[in-house]
Amino acid sequence: NFVSYASGAVRLSALSQHHVIWVATHDSIGLGEDGPTHQPIETAIHLRAIPNLHFWRPADGNETSAAYLVALQANKTPSVISLSRQTLPNLENSTVEHAARGGYVLHDVEGENLNIVSTGSEVQIAVAAAEILAKEGVKTRIVSLPCWEVFDAQTREYQLEVFRSGAPYLSLEAYSTVGWQKYSHEQYGLAAWGASGPYDKVYEKFGLTGPNIAAVGKKVVDFYQKKGGEVISPILHAI
Repeated sequence: NFVSYASGAVRLSALSQHHVIWVATHDSIGLGEDGPTHQPIETAIHLRAIPNLHFWRPADGNETSAAYLVALQANKTPSVISLSRQTLPNLENSTVEHAARGGYVLHDVEGENLNIVSTGSEVQIAVAAAEILAKEGVKTRIVSLPCWEVFDAQTREYQLEVFRSGAPYLSLEAYSTVGWQKYSHEQYGLAAWGASGPYDKVYEKFGLTGPNIAAVGKKVVDFYQKKGGEVISPILHAI
């Protein structure tokens, strides 16, 4: 959250096309006992809105390596690498090559009923939710989107491979949901400040757990099935 103190410098580095790498740690309500004063809720969308700035929120070690690799190669674009304090597992199918494209399909299935798109420490929650849903017959595909700006620079063909039509997209992030409408039909995140307590309890308080996201996912699937009609990719627009 304290990257906010440097926001003027971050903004000017983007405006001036300086090759700077800003490392922002302690990136979410996972700070736990430090409470709302230290827990960023609005910081990510602020940084994502700055032109010519790569805001990275990696989900594991491979994605972190990708963030540094792309940041080193972006000679006229500064980068903010937002890292979690809590320990995160290395995710199956994450690679430096995949993550270096800004977004990729972490877990693929045929004939999916639901897509969950997520970043950072919440990707492992999406994976847990998908495992629960699979046992209930709900096929769930997972997209990891560590850097919106880098993904938006990929070819349209690749973008539509990742965000293909056919099933609704649910975004999952422990931040404000503002901005996620670009990549999802439904959004799950934080509508208010965080809370003070052990980080796992704070996540539980806000429903950021595998079982709850699985329940939310089922509601999304049920809604779009009842609604009927083709579900178009959220990134398909006229302009």
